[in-house]
Amino acid sequence: MEWKSFGDNISIAGKPREVRSLKLPDALGNFRRCRVTTTWDLDHYGFTRTPAVGQLAKDREGKIGAVVMGKSGGYLKVGRFPNRQTFLFVPLNSLSQKVKNGLLKNEGLELFTEGNLLFARQRE
Repeated sequence: MEWKSFGDNISIAGKPREVRSLKLPDALGNFRRCRVTTTWDLDHYGFTRTPAVGQLAKDREGKIGAVVMGKSGGYLKVGRFPNRQTFLFVPLNSLSQKVKNGLLKNEGLELFTEGNLLFARQRE
């Protein structure tokens, strides 16, 4: 697997996949599904029809999750939250089953849990 630098602490690999929703923890720690889209206008608070994209991402500790970002350099709009961001590092169980399977297909990674979060690591 060929990793490319993505900022100071994260490397990305693999083919991007479309992401339309994420399961994120609320204030009580319960996972709730949130819609995600790409937006280009910082003054527009609504959703667009353009989905976000996700790729496998590895942090400095070697944990592999996913980076979800706006498509074609856009911003990421998550759920009812008014702010937009450039990307979000999430555990693998935040993704839908179809997206997660597409990212992990033929990669030969070992899955593990950390609390109630699912990550992967490269086999040695």
